[in-house]
Amino acid sequence: MNYQALYRMFRPQSFDDVVGQEHVTKTLRNAISKSKQSHAYIFSGPRGTGKTSIAKVFAKAINCLERTDGEPCNECAICKGITHGTNSDVIEIDAASNNGVDEIRNIRDKVKYAPSESKFKVYIIDEVHMLTTGAFNALLKTLEEPPAHAIFILATTEPHKIPPTIISRSQRFDFKAISQNEIVERLKFVADEQQIVYDESALDFIAKASEGGMRDALSIMDQAIAFGDERLTLEDALNVTGSVDANALNELFREVVDGDVRNAFATYHKFVSQGKEVNRLINDMIYFVRDTIMNKTSNVETEYDALMHFELDILYKMIDIINDTLVSIRFSVNQSVHFEVLLVKLAEMIKETPEHVQTVATTGVATEPNNDVLLQRMEQLENELKSIRANGIATSTPPQQTKRTSSKGGQSKNAFSMQQIAKVLDKANKDDIKQLKDHWQEVVDHAKNNDMKSLVSLLQNSEPVAASETHVLIKFEEEIHCEIVNKDDEKRENIENVVCNIIDKTVKVVGVPADQWMRVRTEYLQNRKTGSTTEAGNDEQTTTQTPEEVDVVQKAKDLFGESTVNVIDEE
Repeated sequence: MNYQALYRMFRPQSFDDVVGQEHVTKTLRNAISKSKQSHAYIFSGPRGTGKTSIAKVFAKAINCLERTDGEPCNECAICKGITHGTNSDVIEIDAASNNGVDEIRNIRDKVKYAPSESKFKVYIIDEVHMLTTGAFNALLKTLEEPPAHAIFILATTEPHKIPPTIISRSQRFDFKAISQNEIVERLKFVADEQQIVYDESALDFIAKASEGGMRDALSIMDQAIAFGDERLTLEDALNVTGSVDANALNELFREVVDGDVRNAFATYHKFVSQGKEVNRLINDMIYFVRDTIMNKTSNVETEYDALMHFELDILYKMIDIINDTLVSIRFSVNQSVHFEVLLVKLAEMIKETPEHVQTVATTGVATEPNNDVLLQRMEQLENELKSIRANGIATSTPPQQTKRTSSKGGQSKNAFSMQQIAKVLDKANKDDIKQLKDHWQEVVDHAKNNDMKSLVSLLQNSEPVAASETHVLIKFEEEIHCEIVNKDDEKRENIENVVCNIIDKTVKVVGVPADQWMRVRTEYLQNRKTGSTTEAGNDEQTTTQTPEEVDVVQKAKDLFGESTVNVIDEE
C-alpha cells in the first residue's frame, strides 16, 4: 500500500514539531539536555493530542547519539530505527488488549536485561488505565525499583482510573485540547505540503469539528480530500462529518423562533435525508447558540441573526435544553422523536419569553409598537397623574387596569407581593442592611466563582435595600428577574444558600423591581401612617397597628438611613 494516512504521514518527529503542548515538550527537552529525566512518566489527556507521538520523540531524544538541546537528530541509525519501529529497545504495548498479570510479569522479567543497541530501554504502555488490578500491582514493584536503563511512559485518556500508588511514583503531564487556531495553522501546513487547494472556511470547520484533537482533524481532512474533487471545500467537510452549515441552522432557528414547528420538522427531515447525523446536528446547534452568545457579548455583527435579539438568559436556557436532549438521545432507540420534541420545547420556551422579545423581527430590526398598547399606557399614566394631584402621593394602578406594561415589556402585576415586602420592612433595621450591603459583592463573586451562571445573571444588577434578622429585600433592575426570584422556588433557595454562606445567617429573599421601589416604599410608609397594609392588586386592607403605636419618621430613618429622610411638618 503506497498511500499513508495524513495523521501518520505528519506525525511529529521532534519536540518542535508538536503542536499545542509546549508545557510538556519544553520540560522534557530541558530534562534530557540536563540528563535529569525520570524513570516513569504518565501522559494523560484527550485523544489525538500527541501523547504517544511525544513518547516516541522522547525515546529517540534520550537515545540519540547526536542530539542538540534535547532534540533528536532523526538522522542517526537509532533515531531511524525508532521512527520505523525496528528498534528492539523501544517497546510499545497496548494495554487494552494486553491488560493481564502475565503480560506485565513478562515485562518485569525482561526489563532487567540491558538494552541491545540503545542507551535506554523505553516501555510505552498505551491506554494504561485498562490494566487489571493485578496487572497494576505487578507493575508497581518495577516502578518502585527500576533498573537504571529502563524508562516507563504510561499514556491514558482516563487518569482517574490509575491507582494513586502508580501516579505517586511517576511524573505526570496533563495534555490539553489543542486550540482551534493552532489546528488551523497545522492544517494549512499539511495542505501546502501536499499541494492541496483549500477554502479557509473548510479548515476552520474541520478544526472546530475535531474538538481539540489533531489526529481527528487530519483524519477529517483526509476524508474530505478523498470525497471532493480538486479543491477542499466547506461543503466537502460538512458532507463527510454529517454536519450542517451555519446558514441552514440559522433558517432552522428562524422557524423555531416564529413558532413554525411544522416547517422546522420538514427542515430537520431534509437534513436526515441528506445523511446528516442527529448527534452531530445537536452539537452544531449548541455551537450556533454559543457563537450567538459570543457575538452578543462582543457586540459583533453577524449574518446569522436568528437568535441575536434574545436576552442572554434565554440563550443560556436554550443551551441547557439542547444539551439535555444530547444526553438523553444517547440511550434512545428513536433519535428522531427526541429531536422533534427538542424543536417543540424550544418553540414553547420562546413563546413564554417576555413580550419585548417577540416585538423584534427576525431580521433584528424592531417592529412598530402596537397602537393599542400605547393608548393603554397613556390612559394608565393619566389615571396615575390624577391620583397624584388628588392625594399628593403615588397610588397603585386603578382596579379596572388589570395589566401594566413596564418599559421592558414585561408584566408587573405579579412581579412582586406588597404583603411579602411589608413583612421585610416591618422588622427591617440598619445593622442587618449594612452587613448585607458590605458583603453583597461577595455574594455575586461567589456565584461567579462557582459557575452559577443563572444566578450571576440575576444578581449582577441587583442591590439589597432592606433587611432584618430573617428576611432581605433585593431590588432588581430587570422586572423579569424580580418575578423569577419571587416565583421560582429553586432559584430563590439557591440565592438564599449563597447569602447564608457569605453572612452565615439564614434569610428569606423577597424581590422588588427597581422602577417600582420608590412607589412601594411610599405606599408602605403611608400605610404604616394610616395603620394598614395593602396587597398589590387587592382592595382588601388588614389593620396592623394604629397610628399612635407607630413612629413613622423613626421607622423611615431605620429603614433608609437618616441622611435620605427629610422630615416636613404638615400644618
